[in-house]
Amino acid sequence: MPNKSNRCAACPNVLKGISFLHCCRCKEQYHYSCMNFSADDYRSFTADFKSSWICLTCRCKEPKTGSNCDTPVRPAPAGPSTVPQYDNVTLRAKKKSSTSFSSPPPAQSCSCLTAADIRAVVREELHQIVRTEINSELKEIRKGMSTLEASISFFNEEFEKIKTAVAAQTDTVAALRKDNDFLRNTTQELSARLRQLDQRSRSSNLEIQCVPEHKQENLTNMVLQLAKVIKCPVNDSDIHYCSRVAKLNANSTRPRSILLKLRSPRLRDNFLAATSLFNKKNSTEKLNTSHLGLGGEKKHPVFVAEHLTPENKELHAAARRKSKDLNYKFVWVRDGKVFVRKSEETNYIHIRNIDALEKMT
Repeated sequence: MPNKSNRCAACPNVLKGISFLHCCRCKEQYHYSCMNFSADDYRSFTADFKSSWICLTCRCKEPKTGSNCDTPVRPAPAGPSTVPQYDNVTLRAKKKSSTSFSSPPPAQSCSCLTAADIRAVVREELHQIVRTEINSELKEIRKGMSTLEASISFFNEEFEKIKTAVAAQTDTVAALRKDNDFLRNTTQELSARLRQLDQRSRSSNLEIQCVPEHKQENLTNMVLQLAKVIKCPVNDSDIHYCSRVAKLNANSTRPRSILLKLRSPRLRDNFLAATSLFNKKNSTEKLNTSHLGLGGEKKHPVFVAEHLTPENKELHAAARRKSKDLNYKFVWVRDGKVFVRKSEETNYIHIRNIDALEKMT
């Protein structure tokens, strides 16, 4: 009877969706794997072979052809052995009987693919594909890492070179800074010495300020008249130079100062002392233009001071402003040096530079 259940005659599995062989005699259907054929074998079968294929069960039912008349007669056994011995026959050990192809194999020996097998195959294929892709990506990553390592090594070498150069430059800068500090200190010291020398060169000079200007003025006679007023003996031969000087501030409305160079620093000091004494004695009417014989409706005060360098003048003006802000009572100049004192009970402070003004409290 032909198989009507569409199942394999050798195993109970369904043939749907699986390649199989069809026996041309019994009309039974078999998995090619149940007939010990591989997938490659099955694909190599031609259509004629498949249409004329006979299953093993039907082959076993075919009658055998030929006779065994040509089989040699076995000789009688020689010797006491119970096992017959033949000279022309090779005895071989009997093989264990295998399962007949005519009987269906056990269900567990069926090699047809199940869902678990398919999943395993797919998983293996996916694992192989993923592994191949990962290996390819890893090769690219290793290549990139090699390039990155080479770049890092290059940059590290360059960084070491730069660090060495920077260290050398740092040492050079430190040496230059040290030299610069030394030169700055030396320059400051030399500048101070030059200022002192410049001030000493003016040790015989006086500056008479706020004297009105006239076109036909005689400054020498004016100085001699001033000396008589303050009672300081000065002769015409004691005056080495007397002239007006240019203004430091061209926009100032004050008249130009009179520069007076006397014979000696001692005479200059006597002239200053006499002026100070005159102002103390005449506190209500200090030295002014009327004492110099200059007419006018208004009397203008006249000031006599040491001839200071431009730097010392700025320092003196800054000291006056600072003293006014801090309520210092006295500010004066002696031998080109600026001094301040807050009151009669406090000690004087020598203002050497602008920094000393910042320390005033």
